[in-house]
Amino acid sequence: MTIGNLSSKIRQMPSTNSVVMVSLLPIPIKNRNIPQKGLDEQRQTNPEVRNEVLRRLLQPLTLKDNPSAESGYYNVLCADGNFRRCKPVLAAWLADCPEYSHLHHLERHVCFWCECPKNELGDYVPPDKQHPRRDHNQYRTLSDANTKAANAELSSHHVHQGFNVFRHIPCIVSDLPKPDLLHTMQIGMLDHLHKWIFDVMKTHERLDKYNAIWLSVPAYHDLTPKNKSYEEVSQGNGKEMEEMSRYLLGVVTQSLRGGSPAQRPIFNRAIECTRALLDFYMYARYKSHDDATLSYMEDA
Repeated sequence: MTIGNLSSKIRQMPSTNSVVMVSLLPIPIKNRNIPQKGLDEQRQTNPEVRNEVLRRLLQPLTLKDNPSAESGYYNVLCADGNFRRCKPVLAAWLADCPEYSHLHHLERHVCFWCECPKNELGDYVPPDKQHPRRDHNQYRTLSDANTKAANAELSSHHVHQGFNVFRHIPCIVSDLPKPDLLHTMQIGMLDHLHKWIFDVMKTHERLDKYNAIWLSVPAYHDLTPKNKSYEEVSQGNGKEMEEMSRYLLGVVTQSLRGGSPAQRPIFNRAIECTRALLDFYMYARYKSHDDATLSYMEDA
């Protein structure tokens, strides 16, 4: 647990105790040497344990135990011995995609913010045709009803039936997932970009040239020397993706030099797309933002 308005420099220093461990989940380690029946039972038990732990941790914030929490403010004893009118709010929860699905009782591979259909994920949606935001108050009502019609309605929104503590505390549940550089950009969009570039190179028979230029990138400063071509790299981690962002545009530009008149527009668009996403990523790494840097990200 941490406080939202701390600088990243302080938050990343263990000696400041800016991040506090609240609890450990009492879930046993994975053991593949047990019968399949035992594994299935454990998979059913783990979500129940996790939900019960979160319920007990967040119980002081629930509307049921703190009626004044519905209005938002109540007296809180502070460290200096004085009471103040405070409004504790659960503002963010950093996790990866599978954990978000479990925490919000959603099916896998769905959007946490809106009710976008699975087959439209990744498609561009104009601002005037945005999908509706997820209404977890509605999900709570349907889950409490626990009827056949209510469960069918939940399934149509890709939501699992059952108690979820986030729907009983004063917070906007769909705003809890926050993008972070590791999951959203480095092993998310940058990894997707690199796979797309690989397909472009393969389609236009530029893969050998791309691999040769990739391997020729020198070990400059803290860059790791390349001993494998991109085809031989099975999976990249966050550090490798961060390094790749520093030279990927140059590798792509050199790999797509020349070409026939019919290929040039395609190559130019590929280079432009690569530059736009890398620009956005570089701006996203800023430790703080103002109106100017946010406009740069929009323009990228």
